[in-house]
Amino acid sequence: MANNNQNQKPLIYSFVSRGTVILAEFTEFSGNFNSIAFQCLQKLPSTNNKFTYECDDHTFNYLIDNGY
Repeated sequence: MANNNQNQKPLIYSFVSRGTVILAEFTEFSGNFNSIAFQCLQKLPSTNNKFTYECDDHTFNYLIDNGY
């Protein structure tokens, strides 16, 4: 049986926000991930939902739950 972990990409950047204000963030990598994530955050609706955006071969997943 093949190892599925070989196809998985690592989590590069993570943040928690209230509306468009980033409350906490974490990354072990260098890059402009926070800038791209913040730009996308400005465009998201405030309704509870899940969103996925792709940019520069990276996938950005957003989960909005009660404004967070």
